[in-house]
Amino acid sequence: MIATNVRRLALYLMLSFFLVSGSLTWWQVVQARSLATRPDNPEVIAARRALLRGTIFDATGQPLATSSLVDGLSLRAYADPAFTHVIGYSSHRFGATGLESAFEDLLVGRADTNPIRDWIGDVLARQPQPRDLSLTIDRRLQDFAAAQLGPDAGAIVALDPMTGAVLAMVSSPTFDANPLAGDPADAQAPMDALRNDPGDPLLPRARHGVYVPGSILKVFTGAAALDAGVITPTTTFPDQPRQEIEGMLVDGFLITEHDLGGITPQLWSLSEALQVSSNIFFAHVGLALGQDEFLSYARRFGFCAPGIIGPADRALSFASSLVTEAVAGDCGSFSDNAELASAAFGQGATLVTPVQMALVAATIAGGGVMPAPFVVRDVREHAADHVRSDTVLETFNSGGGRRIVSSDVASAMRSGMLDAVNGELGRLFAGQADITLYGITDARSAGKTGTAQLGGDRPPHSWFIGFAPAQEGGTPAIAIAVIVESGGSGAGRAAPIAGRIMAEWIRISR
Repeated sequence: MIATNVRRLALYLMLSFFLVSGSLTWWQVVQARSLATRPDNPEVIAARRALLRGTIFDATGQPLATSSLVDGLSLRAYADPAFTHVIGYSSHRFGATGLESAFEDLLVGRADTNPIRDWIGDVLARQPQPRDLSLTIDRRLQDFAAAQLGPDAGAIVALDPMTGAVLAMVSSPTFDANPLAGDPADAQAPMDALRNDPGDPLLPRARHGVYVPGSILKVFTGAAALDAGVITPTTTFPDQPRQEIEGMLVDGFLITEHDLGGITPQLWSLSEALQVSSNIFFAHVGLALGQDEFLSYARRFGFCAPGIIGPADRALSFASSLVTEAVAGDCGSFSDNAELASAAFGQGATLVTPVQMALVAATIAGGGVMPAPFVVRDVREHAADHVRSDTVLETFNSGGGRRIVSSDVASAMRSGMLDAVNGELGRLFAGQADITLYGITDARSAGKTGTAQLGGDRPPHSWFIGFAPAQEGGTPAIAIAVIVESGGSGAGRAAPIAGRIMAEWIRISR
């Protein structure tokens, strides 16, 4: 009996030991980083109040966020409101957002990129050393893009389609984060003003704005159908010319064409259908693809689930893009073929983020490979004088991306999008995105406009997605998505914005 009790006690002690050890491992190792960045962590609060934060630089080394100690209080200063929705803010009253939150522990020196060095620092009780960040965004392009939107609500996302580096990410309206990052006693009033602003300047539209896409979604529909083998670049639909005029009846719902501007309907193949942005053609394509395959390719492209920019443990999130009504955070099933046909040309229940549509453009530009986007290029030793150090501690990249469609499919879509901007018919609808209009005479751009109908009396959203250089033999250097909320036609507002930005980046990067 005594032996049994001793064995039982030993078992209980062993279980208790493993429970305590497991808990310590879980909280001090597995959950260490999340605890180190939680805004309600007392150590985080204390660090934010008393410790200098590392500097955040643009891609060229210009300081964008700096810190100084005033009466023992660490205060943050931001140089450019165009970066607010990327960098976020660090506030003693409201916590941290954006990259300030994602890299909190490194910026204040509560963690190190090298775990051994981090452990030694803890053992020796060394003073935390802040770390600096370098972004992939060049301030010149960011400011240029922000100026193109001006006072209009909307967003611009530009990526390097080969690497996934974010070149520009603009949300408008934006706001000056300095009043929130200053004396906490003075921060409540400016935050209240932002929260009560009907323009919703706190919303990072590039990542969390969701919009009806309109015709820009035809790029996805065409690529998916080509990759599935249900169409080729020369496929035509015999009923399409008549239905351009009479409408197309699907499950009792009449699908009609947009205003073709006097163009006489003909038997169009993929290139011509992209150039004139035929709703009828792409409704046929969606039906040929079918409900299950449409949803399968949507998920393959990254729709139907939230996404991230940067490494998973230090990411900026972006909202789900949907091609059907949402069900439990995912795309639900299509209710019927009428909904499928409408989704195929970007109407119905479709809702997308600018980041997602920039990734669609980048996939075509990148030969069918979608890059993983990232916006922090590296972590560096802190330089007290706000001059970027040459000592790089950690770098980030796309990791090679992932193949979405074949290179042949991407090539066919690239050709069609090139025609959509430069072709005889395409120039009528997307010609304002032609970079030769903005001083780049030795390259061509490709893309697709969208005029997303919203119903009622509201003007449509103005969209453009595309990339450049796009001509045969050219290596795309920028893929872009532009939305101007209720900006009218894609040709009238978004296309020229995109053309100017693509041209500007080519100038900067040469």
